[in-house]
Amino acid sequence: MRRAVRGPGSERDDLSLGAKSVVAAMAAWVIARYLLPPTVSTFAPFTALVALQATVYRSVRDCIQYLVAMAAGAALAASLAAVAGIHGWTFGLLTLIALCLGRIERFGQQGTQVAIIGFFAFSSGQGRIDYISYLTASVTVGALCGLSAHLVLAPARHVHHRQQAVADLYAAMSRRLDDLAEILDIVSYGVIVR
Repeated sequence: MRRAVRGPGSERDDLSLGAKSVVAAMAAWVIARYLLPPTVSTFAPFTALVALQATVYRSVRDCIQYLVAMAAGAALAASLAAVAGIHGWTFGLLTLIALCLGRIERFGQQGTQVAIIGFFAFSSGQGRIDYISYLTASVTVGALCGLSAHLVLAPARHVHHRQQAVADLYAAMSRRLDDLAEILDIVSYGVIVR
């Protein structure tokens, strides 16, 4: 805390991200609880947390990957429930297909969400389109709250201290290489003299 208050740095970035996460999750939960059935309202704060990453770029990227994974899992659950019904073997088939789909590179770190969303849409929602539409609305609320918090509440300004850290690392490496070159010069001069 002291370092975060003292000046810019990773500690302040972490504190800021934590505060934004609390605000975004709380706003998403309140909005979803007010507008949507309780069976899906938890997805809003969860998505808000997924949407909040260290940088705006990563936040947008992860949020898009999560939304695509959510759509894939929900569509898979709805399709299997409509075609084959809700059974143990269809749940197993859902799991197998969702895990395979989740390995697609486009989902990035959100690949497991295909299966997780599929489980909820299949088990809690019985693959019904109305449940999936509420689920989608809850996820959308969370994504909007998370990204809004990132952009509105103390936007990240941590570029300068990271650039300074890289410059300091470069300077230290340069000094070490100069020292090494000097040692090698002394050693090679000693070898030549002998």
